[in-house]
Amino acid sequence: MSQPPAYAFDHIGVVVPSVEWGRRRLAPLWGVSRWTRVFSDPIHKVIVQFGQDGSGIVYELVAPLGDDAPIKQALDKGHNLLNHVAYRTPDLAAAAGLLRGQGCIPLGRPAPAVAFGGQPVQFFLTPVRIILEVVQGAATVHRFEHSPEGTPLAPA
Repeated sequence: MSQPPAYAFDHIGVVVPSVEWGRRRLAPLWGVSRWTRVFSDPIHKVIVQFGQDGSGIVYELVAPLGDDAPIKQALDKGHNLLNHVAYRTPDLAAAAGLLRGQGCIPLGRPAPAVAFGGQPVQFFLTPVRIILEVVQGAATVHRFEHSPEGTPLAPA
């Protein structure tokens, strides 16, 4: 059996109609008080914002960027709204090979992500039907700002 890739937990992705809606409705449930700026990512056709709760757990609010955004299907069907668990790895290609060997199916090719400074990310469907996002890079890049009202910083 192959060794699991070196991972570091990064975030839990949640699909929302808009990041504003997500902050307003979900942040009070999770106790999120720190937010990053809002990122607009035309490659993945999403708008995202990361929030952190008092225990250090990071949540990513993922909203569609347009009606043709693939993530919009999850909203329309009401499925996979707790969408993915994300981990960082220093070697995305090696991690992808190991994941494929463990029966994970790539949901697309690696692509740069605005929220991660252009580092590539890739999504996989695991054998237990959970989506796993793998982010190239070992260091966390989220910059959180305290925002009592949840006011977003300007989009990237």
